[in-house]
Amino acid sequence: MYVEKIKKEGSPPRAQGTLRLSTIGDGEIQELFQQGAAKVLFPRHKNRLEGVMINTSGGLTGGDEFSNIITCKNRSLLTLTTQGCERIYRSCDNTSALVENNIILKGSSSIFWLPQETIVFEQGRIKRKLKVELSPEAEALIVEPIIFGRLAMGETNISGHFDDMVEIKLENKIIFLDRTYLSGNISKILKRPAVADGFSATALLLYKSEKAKSFLETIRGKLNTKSGVSLISDDILVMRLLAPTGYDLRKMLVPIINEITDKNLPKTWRL
Repeated sequence: MYVEKIKKEGSPPRAQGTLRLSTIGDGEIQELFQQGAAKVLFPRHKNRLEGVMINTSGGLTGGDEFSNIITCKNRSLLTLTTQGCERIYRSCDNTSALVENNIILKGSSSIFWLPQETIVFEQGRIKRKLKVELSPEAEALIVEPIIFGRLAMGETNISGHFDDMVEIKLENKIIFLDRTYLSGNISKILKRPAVADGFSATALLLYKSEKAKSFLETIRGKLNTKSGVSLISDDILVMRLLAPTGYDLRKMLVPIINEITDKNLPKTWRL
């Protein structure tokens, strides 16, 4: 999906952005196209190419549209993160922000997809898709952390709309599909024991690598009683974290990412 500018008479301004990035070999950028509010910067990194994605509009609200297409080829090593947390602001007209991320890994390429937390504000609305296509030799670390509400601002009972899908394919066959759909009083839904038992911060982590199995017990030792990790195959590890606050989520998540990436946590995560 490529974002097209749509102007409606009388409608408020909308933020739109498109990013296409293709990497090849050892830290070489083959293609870079960025349009609208979607930008990426490349700080210096010793071991692998690192990109910091920036939404220059400052957040997402109803009607915003963003599309990112990332392609890694020929043993390329890429880390992608964000400048800060992505904020989902109140929607004034009951429409949702639309975000679509597509990642394609060819050959023995590798990606660390490490966006910082998405924070859903009161009456925030978003529909988001992450699609990853893997080759058998590819390695991928996919992390998606989410926080509902802002405790420091007294937002402990929020309503809104959150529709999120993660789809992972291996040789065009779906090997992992996860969808989170929360609409209405989100905080009330999260209080259900079978949903989040009252916790407001969560993260999904998927690691596809021949080394995945070796991290299983180490990660289990870092989790609280509401979180879990398992292998869905010999080379694919899936983890779901639940925490009462964003701070507690980070206390679990950051050491795990640091362990898997061999201490290559992006600097933006440490600020």
